[in-house]
Amino acid sequence: MKITACDLDKQTPAKTYTITPEGEEPVDLDLCEADAAPIEELIRKVKGGQAVAPKAAQKPPAPASRRVTRKAPEDKTPEKKAPAKRTRARKATEEQPPAKGPKIMTMEEIEAQKQARKQNG
Repeated sequence: MKITACDLDKQTPAKTYTITPEGEEPVDLDLCEADAAPIEELIRKVKGGQAVAPKAAQKPPAPASRRVTRKAPEDKTPEKKAPAKRTRARKATEEQPPAKGPKIMTMEEIEAQKQARKQNG
């Protein structure tokens, strides 16, 4: 006896659905009734729509959804922007704090800090 559980919520019983996206490998899904409801609804719409509609009124099957990528038109060249106006740089004065950034220390300075911490700590 074989019991198939849903891949999503482990409910039983479950049906196996094989979905094959265009250009990709097939995917097997075991789905319970609740998780398969959207797929079953699509199947009912497709089967029901084909059986009820007369042949002359039938629409061709919709193409599988595809990812559309758009390219910029090649015939247009991007306009050159005017260069940004330069602003005057401030003169370095003693009133301005030094530029923020990592403090660069020598090995001697690091060792001196360690010794100071040992003496104070």
